[in-house]
Amino acid sequence: MSSNVRIFTAISGASFTRRIVLPMAGMIIISILMVVGFVLITADGQNRIAVESSTALAKTALQVKQREMARNLSDYAVWDDAYNNLVKSFDYSWASADGNVGANIYNSLGYDLAIVISPQGEAVYSVVGGVPQRGFGDAKLPRNIIDFARAVTARPEPEVELFKFGPDLMLLAATAIKSPSDNDSTEQASQRSTLIFAKNLDTKFLSNISRDYLLRDLKVIQDNSTPAVASFPLVGGDGKILARLEWSPELPGYQLLKLILPPLSAAALILAAFAKLVVGNARRSTEALEESAHKVTAFAQTLEVSEERFRDVAEASSDWIWECDSELKLTYLSTRFSQVTGIAATNLLGKSIEQFFFNDSESDDWTKLLEDTHAKSSFRDLRCCYRDLITHVHICRLAGRPIWGPDRTLIGYRGTATDITEEVEAQSRATHLALHDSLTQLPNRVLFQERLDQALLRQCQDNARVAVLCLDLDHFKEVNDTLGHGAGDLLLKELALRLKSCVRTTDTVARLGGDEFAVIQTGANQPLEVEALSRRIMGAMKAPFQIDGHELYVGVSIGVALPEGDPNKPEWLLKSADIALYRAKQAGRGTTRFFESHMDTELQARKALEYDLRQALLKNELEVYYQPLIDVKSNEVVAVEALLRWHHPIRGLVAPGDFIQMAEETGLIVPIGEWVLNTACKQILEWPNLGVAVNLSPIQFKNRDIVETVKAVLVNTGLDPNRLELEITESILINDPEAALRTLNALKNIGIKISMDDFGTGYSSLGYLNSFPFDKIKIDRSFISTISDEEKSAAIVKSVISLGRSLSMKTTAEGVETADQASFLKLEGCTQFQGFFFGQPVPAGELAIFLEKISEPEQGKAPAAVA
Repeated sequence: MSSNVRIFTAISGASFTRRIVLPMAGMIIISILMVVGFVLITADGQNRIAVESSTALAKTALQVKQREMARNLSDYAVWDDAYNNLVKSFDYSWASADGNVGANIYNSLGYDLAIVISPQGEAVYSVVGGVPQRGFGDAKLPRNIIDFARAVTARPEPEVELFKFGPDLMLLAATAIKSPSDNDSTEQASQRSTLIFAKNLDTKFLSNISRDYLLRDLKVIQDNSTPAVASFPLVGGDGKILARLEWSPELPGYQLLKLILPPLSAAALILAAFAKLVVGNARRSTEALEESAHKVTAFAQTLEVSEERFRDVAEASSDWIWECDSELKLTYLSTRFSQVTGIAATNLLGKSIEQFFFNDSESDDWTKLLEDTHAKSSFRDLRCCYRDLITHVHICRLAGRPIWGPDRTLIGYRGTATDITEEVEAQSRATHLALHDSLTQLPNRVLFQERLDQALLRQCQDNARVAVLCLDLDHFKEVNDTLGHGAGDLLLKELALRLKSCVRTTDTVARLGGDEFAVIQTGANQPLEVEALSRRIMGAMKAPFQIDGHELYVGVSIGVALPEGDPNKPEWLLKSADIALYRAKQAGRGTTRFFESHMDTELQARKALEYDLRQALLKNELEVYYQPLIDVKSNEVVAVEALLRWHHPIRGLVAPGDFIQMAEETGLIVPIGEWVLNTACKQILEWPNLGVAVNLSPIQFKNRDIVETVKAVLVNTGLDPNRLELEITESILINDPEAALRTLNALKNIGIKISMDDFGTGYSSLGYLNSFPFDKIKIDRSFISTISDEEKSAAIVKSVISLGRSLSMKTTAEGVETADQASFLKLEGCTQFQGFFFGQPVPAGELAIFLEKISEPEQGKAPAAVA
């Protein structure tokens, strides 16, 4: 610039000013404008790329949440227990219990709503904010949600859509409730019930996404205001836009503009002042021109400072700039390169770009880069990798364009590189969350299914058989009930570690839901290898679990299935392993069972019986029989015991031993037991002088509503509590004596009587009789039937009667069938008789006739044996 000034001052005359100075000023102005334009375009491009990247991440986050809702919903909807207790016959007690479709839907899974919709389109049950309730409370379920729920019944997989629910915007997942083991293909879609999970797009939901996916200030906008820079519409199932999802993305282009525009503006203003001054003084003398030349020199120095500032701004950008020659050898790397990578630029200059960048295994962009450079084309958004100074691998995005010489020959390429490692890692985390259990980090049901499909395909090629193991913790619910769900979660995480230590790296351990796990094992020596694996797992369970300062011993039941016939049936294999697991639990838990074909037949028969029992409760096929209890001193009937009978329309009279245990296992015993209690309390009102004894199963007794249920029955029937006696077995007292004592005291406070049934057949403890508020001991029939033949039985009966007398408790002898037995018991001081010698269980009508006969004067008070 200084040499130009000297030439300029050597030439005199205004014509030089017009021919030289003005064009030079114009060229400078155009150059600055071009620089400003390039900066603006670059900044806009950086902002656009940043917004596009964050938009893709936001959409991915929402899709992940939708898939997560669909998986959670499937776990609850495609479930035998849900199908049986929500569809076949609605059981509110089962539905509202923790671990089923109760408060855990809100507390553990975080869903604001759970709704069961009947085939008629009515909400029969719901969980709102963690509170179970019948129906949907006082609110009315919108018609479009009901239509959506009914539409998905014909679809095989859950559907997730956005809905406006009052002022709130919610994600709703819906699917038909069905049994995974029943073939319900003949069931029409219109006959299916639907389960809905709903999640409010509230502050908590959006905060979690913001944290997990690095999206700042994420919010839902429902008004018609101008959309933000980063946003996309939230569209409902009908195609209408319901709201917008907005956030504040990183905008690196604005940072570049803030740094570079002030010095460029200053330079432009100086140039404008200089141009005006030159034009105004074009006709002045040489002396005036020389003075102007000094000003030009000062301006040149200012311009050099501005150019230096521009370079500083470019180096401060988050990207770094690179240049290479036509042979792809690096010729320039900006200072930012060394700051990002830790590598000195001089170490790479002159080397091929392939010696620094290398192919990303997740894409084939490197091939495209080479093709574009050979074709002398521009390129952008190409993924590749590089290693920093400490050899850590980073992922970056490349953009570049060819540099042409004056004769249109290719000089090389110039472009930028952007580090996108954090963005890629965030997307990887999202993918991991979609395929893995968040608690144990094991594969979830989706990934397990993919692995099983792959294993079965490889089985044909590798000459190895696939084995599937289904595992279930024994009594896991008791850990949650006693120590809380936090301890249960810790137990599941520790269990996952032990299972992984038992398998090979080629095997798969997955958590399918709750305390249910599954394993895929491939081996050439099946079933020997899977038998060995089962033994390793059983051995690993023997060591205690240290959880929150508690030493827990937890067993595991295992079901195993191996392919039979066509190997490409993963659903059959998993179902078979699950059936074998059920048989293992039936066999007493803590054992392993291999699937056999007859198991499926037996299970289907059991399910048919279970279905019939559910129908029996609805169709009034159940009936209460009554057996008299005789007071030994007065020889009169003082009470009756209510006993359940089932008159099946095809099977005939089904013995209680064939269905009571199944009712307890399925939870049906709770509504059935409540029906028996209500029926007996109503019936006994017809016999004012009698009391009634009703059996409580352990499942009924553990139900948290048992005390309120008994109170409600007494209020509804009007029965005096003193006439009701509840019979329980010793097993109720073993697992949690403190809880049992609280329940028994609450029942005693109502005014009813409590008796211990089948005393002596379980874990009889004198401590139970001393600590618990019992009014009566019932001596089991197994001792009564052998008192004439076995001295031990007679001695036991004598001891129990003496014990009852010492504790001021009544004693009832069950199963009295002979006069000798009655005489022996009376002599020893037994309080009451019960048995066929005095009367067998009969319907209420026959018992009324029996009571009339023994009340007649000519019959006396002594009951006779009655058929």
